[in-house]
Amino acid sequence: MKRIFLTLAMFVGVANFQLLNYNFQLGNAQAQDFAYEFCRADGTIVPDGSVVTITKAEEADDGSGDIIMNSELFAKRIDGDAEDLLRIAYDVQSMDNGSMQICFPQACKYISKTGAGSTQPGTMANDRLSIATEWLPVTYGKCTVKVNVETVVSIIGGYSAIDDGPGITLQFVYADPASVASSVSVATPVAYYSLSGQRLSGRPHGMALVRLSNGKVVKRLVK
Repeated sequence: MKRIFLTLAMFVGVANFQLLNYNFQLGNAQAQDFAYEFCRADGTIVPDGSVVTITKAEEADDGSGDIIMNSELFAKRIDGDAEDLLRIAYDVQSMDNGSMQICFPQACKYISKTGAGSTQPGTMANDRLSIATEWLPVTYGKCTVKVNVETVVSIIGGYSAIDDGPGITLQFVYADPASVASSVSVATPVAYYSLSGQRLSGRPHGMALVRLSNGKVVKRLVK
């Protein structure tokens, strides 16, 4: 009889271990749900692992004549907190010419060569914020960069990522001048706002939200 009870206890123990193991695996699977996602201006989600091709080019609004290609994508809060420290981790895999800039969530990062890095961490005041990832080509060519939204915590000597977030690949394609000319639109500033959304009375110096004559609002470093 003791042997029967012992065997039964061992069976129950194994069953409990398998159940605990299953719950652990299920928990890991649930942990794959991202606290932040990429989306387009209309709210359409850009899934993790997507490759987004950008061919639209615009003339810079500062009168310089520079060409800007904007990803026009946003980071969207799904299950995160307003206090989360976020940054864009990037890997510029190719850049035929020119430079890049990523302004997220607050400070701008200027990139002139291939390689990996990240923006300065900050918080998102709203549930959605432009990732302001732009390629500034000087002639036709291509630029490919992989970006992902990281949630980080402050540690001694820097920051450590606690959630890699979704990752997508941006492929900027600036075609020959004849084909690009038809897609270039010229827009001029009509109003300036602080990063908190307060309208400014004059032209500021530093980071600001700029409303353009075509109705778009962009985040720019005003000089």
